[in-house]
Amino acid sequence: MTKEIPLSEIFHVSSRFRRSVHLERDFYAENSLDGYVLTVTARETLARLIFALENPSASKAWSLTGPYGSGKSAFALFGAKLLGDPGSPATREASRLLEHGDVLLWNQFNDVCASRQKGSGFCPVLISGERAPITIALLRGLAGSLAAFGADPGFNPLINAIEKRLAGATPESPPYASEITDFFESATLQIGKTGGAGLILVVDELGKFLEHAAQHPSQGDMFVLQRLAEFAARSGDTPLFLLTILHQAFEQYAQRLGKSQREEWAKVQGRFEDVAFMEPTEQVLRLIGNAIEGDVKALPAPDNTRSFLSDSIDLELKPRQLTTYEFLQLLENCLPLHPAVALVVGSLFRRFAQNERSLFALLNSGEPHGLQDFLASRSYDGRCLPLFSLPELYDYINTALGNRLYGSSDGKKWAGVESAIARLPNPSPMTVKLIKSIGLLGVVGEVSVNLRSSERLLQYALDDGTDNYTQEFDRALAALEKRSIAIYRRHSDAYALWEGSDIDIESRLNEAAAQLDPNQRLATTISELLPPQPLIARRHLFLTGTLRYFTIRYTDVETFDTYLETTLDDADGLVLYALPATDFETETLVKKATEVADRKDVLIAIPQLINLLQDAVVELARLQWVEDNTPELDGDATARRELEARIAEAKRTVFDQLSALFGATIVGRDEEKTIWYHAGNTAHINSRRELNAHLSRICDSVYYKTPILRNELINQRQLSHSAARARRMLIKGMLESEPQENLGITGYPPEMSVYLSLLSDTGIHRSVSGKWGFHPPRKSDNRMWLTWEAIERFLDDCEEERQPISKLYERLYAPPIGMRSGPIPILLCAVLLHYEAEIALYEDSSFVTDISIPVFERLIRSPERFELKRFRMSGIRSEVFSQFLTLISKPSPETGLLNLLTVVKPLVRFVTKLPRYTMLTQELSHEAIELRKAVSNAREPD
Repeated sequence: MTKEIPLSEIFHVSSRFRRSVHLERDFYAENSLDGYVLTVTARETLARLIFALENPSASKAWSLTGPYGSGKSAFALFGAKLLGDPGSPATREASRLLEHGDVLLWNQFNDVCASRQKGSGFCPVLISGERAPITIALLRGLAGSLAAFGADPGFNPLINAIEKRLAGATPESPPYASEITDFFESATLQIGKTGGAGLILVVDELGKFLEHAAQHPSQGDMFVLQRLAEFAARSGDTPLFLLTILHQAFEQYAQRLGKSQREEWAKVQGRFEDVAFMEPTEQVLRLIGNAIEGDVKALPAPDNTRSFLSDSIDLELKPRQLTTYEFLQLLENCLPLHPAVALVVGSLFRRFAQNERSLFALLNSGEPHGLQDFLASRSYDGRCLPLFSLPELYDYINTALGNRLYGSSDGKKWAGVESAIARLPNPSPMTVKLIKSIGLLGVVGEVSVNLRSSERLLQYALDDGTDNYTQEFDRALAALEKRSIAIYRRHSDAYALWEGSDIDIESRLNEAAAQLDPNQRLATTISELLPPQPLIARRHLFLTGTLRYFTIRYTDVETFDTYLETTLDDADGLVLYALPATDFETETLVKKATEVADRKDVLIAIPQLINLLQDAVVELARLQWVEDNTPELDGDATARRELEARIAEAKRTVFDQLSALFGATIVGRDEEKTIWYHAGNTAHINSRRELNAHLSRICDSVYYKTPILRNELINQRQLSHSAARARRMLIKGMLESEPQENLGITGYPPEMSVYLSLLSDTGIHRSVSGKWGFHPPRKSDNRMWLTWEAIERFLDDCEEERQPISKLYERLYAPPIGMRSGPIPILLCAVLLHYEAEIALYEDSSFVTDISIPVFERLIRSPERFELKRFRMSGIRSEVFSQFLTLISKPSPETGLLNLLTVVKPLVRFVTKLPRYTMLTQELSHEAIELRKAVSNAREPD
């Protein structure tokens, strides 16, 4: 019996394929060309450079355009190395790679170099894109490259002049295009004098410069590219080669510019020869074969595997450019990828992801369903080699890319796969594999090979070598045909999934674009589509126990003042995300932000670049319009699934952009960052942590008297049912058991934790001279005494006239105290009990003779119905009252009534002498209240 061998011991992926290229960083690295593969597209592009060396009149300005990860930057690095100093190790390594990859091209290149007799090679100026003025980046790159190119003192005056110009340049006042061109012309002349071959300028990630230029027309002088391209065309024996690298067509970056600006950009693009940088299928096979390392020939029974690979010839899968031997050798090098996977994966990632960069993510990453996961979970039994097949590829794509699949023009097809699987109650594993394979091939379509989902190809793609495979395959395919899930199309000899949808999402999106108002402001649109979530002052919560949040409002020039003045409702502060559409609006918003000096509770953010956010919001608005205006979606599960997934992906994109702009996560030049303002000044916020810390500092400053109450149960605006019950039980204990320790609460019910944190720890309920009662809190770090003082000031106002309790609540809610409504009734009850002989409570203007639980429950529900009036015991009233207390302190049946009448008579005489005769009746009633309370407090219990 043959021992099983884990696939992870047979195959592995070379580490040299795992790192993307950064021109400025990698050019000076010793191993920057390790593992570089000179592809067909790279050889064709290099041929253009060699032709330009041979023919001075040929184009010397090119624009490489292709998807992310297609090798454009790696080629530029290789080309710059190849054209460098022939004596350097890096140039010799590049020459060796060229000889190995294309000996004819290598000979042609050497002949041209020999005829030119230039010994020092080209001076490389390598610039990586950033959202900044391109003119400044060009000068900075030229100065650095000239300094590194050689030690000839003739370069020093030019370098000094460039650095002097850079010192005086700012984003608001960048160098002119003519100045840049003059510097590059001077550089090429000096390079020629020192024996150099010329100058090669590579601008990688040009799209970032274009995005900045579109957002800041005054700072991004793209005319400099036209001037440089024109100079390159006329440069002679010491030429300038200009190479720009883009991910999409030049005009895509100018869509939101005015007509005149778009025409100017078109003129710039017209000076460049466009080169489509996309690899053919056979080149992808070579890349995969070079990445995967493993010796299939050393395995037991390798002939079975070769026979399986040979079947691909009968299925006409071989590209025309390859011989049979080359094709089979490439397929063997791609194992354990199934031939169908190796042939389809390049086209798939080119359309839905980042081409080879995602291809090598599939090979290298430890994500679920990736190749590494497959190798770790499978073993070779000596009979049949497990292969990474189309269903595994579908699972990986679906997991890695997720909802991004549904945002493409083929979103309906991806949704159809999941819908088809969901329509089967208990599908067999073979049935699910068939659906995934048919769906995947349907998405990719026929590329350069015959990859239509015919029965023969499907059977070949899913053959796992088991004995009953053929029977299972036939049964699964018949079942799908019977249920009309898979439909055979005779004209193409291929199966397709019935999508089950009559709604064309793409056409509806085009209709949405025509229906939506193109003039609607971004701030308005995003507020409607994605209402913002509040921001919490976390450190302030930790220190004080009070949860405070800032409401977020998207605004612009038109709504800034209105949103600033609109009430905050329950929020403790405001964050304004100001979205400028132009440079002028940015300046206006900055001016407004600096004028908001008196609102310490307001934080303002003004981003400098919002074009990516604008694109994402527009796409989301279109999708939302389709959902709101397509009633047929209710009966179309497939279309609904596609649309829901696309909406979810669009929302994720918007959230990502918002996080980049307002989450303070952008790292780069100052003009790229969001600028924050507080109290009229700029705020230093460069990270999410600094943003959270600043919110807490604002709360500490605005609510500096807030009591420290670390009890989540009671310190809330809205109490839960259990917290409300605990408050009720605590107030009941306060009214009925004031003289008892812990208010008579035993055990650890919820009201005990509230009592300890609010009444006991603060000293509000404590023993004085051996008697428990309610008293002003001790002055301590918990700051509760500041709240008590605020209540006493309110009681002072109650001496002149009755004041509604709702007014007290408003004072306690507002800065600088900012209490929550949960603990206030408990605190109010303690104050009423402490000042029991001085305070009268009114409900709907009627005096409350007995403060009880039902009364307090009504007060909690409707504080606006209750009022307070205070009667301070001072002067003659205090003296008479003191006599009264003395007489009744030890009453006896014989003298009690006489003593009481003795006290009441002077009280009546005192009242009749009051100057406010209009208040006579009310004052008498209050004196009676005080008498009743005094008697109640002095009388011994029966």
